[in-house]
Amino acid sequence: MPALPLTPPIDRTSLPVRHQSGIVPAYDRAALAATMMEQGEALLARDALEEAGDRFQTAAHAFEAVGDAAGCARALLGLGRVLLGLEDPACRAVLEDAGTCLEDLGDEVGVRQVDQLLRAAESSIEARSPRSFHSAGLMRAAKPHRSNG
Repeated sequence: MPALPLTPPIDRTSLPVRHQSGIVPAYDRAALAATMMEQGEALLARDALEEAGDRFQTAAHAFEAVGDAAGCARALLGLGRVLLGLEDPACRAVLEDAGTCLEDLGDEVGVRQVDQLLRAAESSIEARSPRSFHSAGLMRAAKPHRSNG
């Protein structure tokens, strides 16, 4: 078998500036964002919430970097769904941001979806947390105390 010819080393000075600087072109960021959205949805469907959240957050940043407001809103909506699934109260702020973006875009279906998720967050998260410090104190006071003697 004949030996493969050796290729000369790459002259990095002849590469376009974006490759030298490490800047990712916009179309690469858009592709990354779309891929992260797909992975986030797949992970969310498999109930891998933490991993899905990472993907949606990466997608939101990438969509924002390329100026895709609709993509960013969809990624925030996905992240809000993840946080709701984790019963993280931060889901409200993320969902409200997504809702504002969707409203600005005129996406009525998306806005209705956000409203439904916010109602679900209100009923599930607030039902599990004490309403005030006073009620938390009452819950502690209801527990019997042990004496050491």
